Amino acid sequence: MSQQRGFTLLELMVVLAIIGALLGVATLSVGNHHARDETLAFARQLTLIMGAAQEEAVFQNVDLGFALDVDALQLLQYQDVQSQEFSANKSLEELAQLESNPWQPYQGRALNAQITAPEGIFMALSLDGQDIDFSDLLNQERGPLPALLFLSNDEYTPFELTLQHTDDSLFAIVIQGDGMNIPRWELIQYEF
Repeated sequence: MSQQRGFTLLELMVVLAIIGALLGVATLSVGNHHARDETLAFARQLTLIMGAAQEEAVFQNVDLGFALDVDALQLLQYQDVQSQEFSANKSLEELAQLESNPWQPYQGRALNAQITAPEGIFMALSLDGQDIDFSDLLNQERGPLPALLFLSNDEYTPFELTLQHTDDSLFAIVIQGDGMNIPRWELIQYEF
């Protein structure tokens, strides 16, 4: 007669603990694909919007700018109070407002005036190596001021915009613009 031997409870627990540890390491090394994919899609969208803003500024002969917050962008258009085009049919109060801040929300049809980042994605802006404090540019009384300018002469503010996701700190996406060429993005993977 042969004896049948099974696994002890202790042996099963050890095997399950090893499998659990391996799955944990694999999950940490892979990161959060959903967060990265969502951030990549937003980076591509921003790059396209910025390229379109550059073209719109040139073709419509207007100066455009983006006011930024950590999770949103607003497209603004420069309106010269001295220009008949912008000052016609405006009240004295509207002219005074325009004089205090000539950057008004973009009214054209070609571009979205407001772009909001998907939940969990936040932005940081650097100009000439200095981080920009968005609160300095977002004034409730005066109205928003642009951090990035896209001018009618086909130039724009050189910048570095970093996108990160709260669900995965192992990567960042950096959108860079040199002031002349179409802005480009790059995925940066951080090591543990």
